[in-house]
Amino acid sequence: MERILNTLISNYMNDVQGVLAVVVADKNGLIIASRIKENSANEKVIGAISAIIDNYIKKVKDEFGTEGNFFNITSMEQKKFAFCSSGKNAILTTVASPETSDMQLKVYSEYVANKIELLLEGQENISLEIPELIRLLSKSKTGKIKPGEYALKLILTGDPLVGKTSLIKRFVEDTFQENYISTIGLEISKKKIDISEDIKVSFLIWDIGGQERFESHRANFYLGANAAFIVIDRTKKESLKSIGKWFKDISEFVKQRIPTIIVGNKSDLIDDIIISEKEIKEKAEKLNSFCVLTSAKTGENVNESFHYVAYKVIEEQL
Repeated sequence: MERILNTLISNYMNDVQGVLAVVVADKNGLIIASRIKENSANEKVIGAISAIIDNYIKKVKDEFGTEGNFFNITSMEQKKFAFCSSGKNAILTTVASPETSDMQLKVYSEYVANKIELLLEGQENISLEIPELIRLLSKSKTGKIKPGEYALKLILTGDPLVGKTSLIKRFVEDTFQENYISTIGLEISKKKIDISEDIKVSFLIWDIGGQERFESHRANFYLGANAAFIVIDRTKKESLKSIGKWFKDISEFVKQRIPTIIVGNKSDLIDDIIISEKEIKEKAEKLNSFCVLTSAKTGENVNESFHYVAYKVIEEQL
């Protein structure tokens, strides 16, 4: 486990230039894994972490308990200390230079902390790579967005049984069902997220059935959409071929150009995967779109996908 965690946090450190050290500790302060950047002042970094991590964990327990999800940045001795947790098992501590972007630290910390929780819970087939989506999120223009609440209509399209409903349930309820009934026609879900203390996004998520008999109704379903997911099942080859059809549908019924993401779902089914990441990327590039690999079962990249599309919609409104 330590080797896997070290690989994950090494990828994190390689992506964010100003990160000097990363420590994964359990909620009692026991260090599970750690990495320190070469050529950094190792003794000073380790000393700084040791001096504050125990006190911070006590503070976390007092304020959040053992189940808390949180992110916090503290400056000390010309260093930034970012503390993040995505569940009950661990706290991710990042030591960075003062010039490191707070947004980068937040986006990466939350992503890596979520991966750590999945790994510590025994989930298998978890990718340790940092996806392009996270790099884009970390460079967002959020700091320029006016405080307030934004509304977003997101449509999920794709063939039947690709996992659209499962993705929504994972995002909205953080649940997963092995067996479910294919959506007939349309289902609508809501969820509100906080991008920051002053910026909130209210999702209206339209789960559109993929059956051909509802094709004549889709124009009404698509009306007013701000963004779209085209969901495919990576274990079914025909799913890749249908991307063009769904993209054409969106382009025809939504008059303005909207952010559209190709979502390669069921990525946890390693032995059954037929559609490669390269194939999905090539399709996305041809359509001037973007892609992400997800697993509704493990939750991998699900929250990140919805957060990314929220950022994109808000940025285009500036």
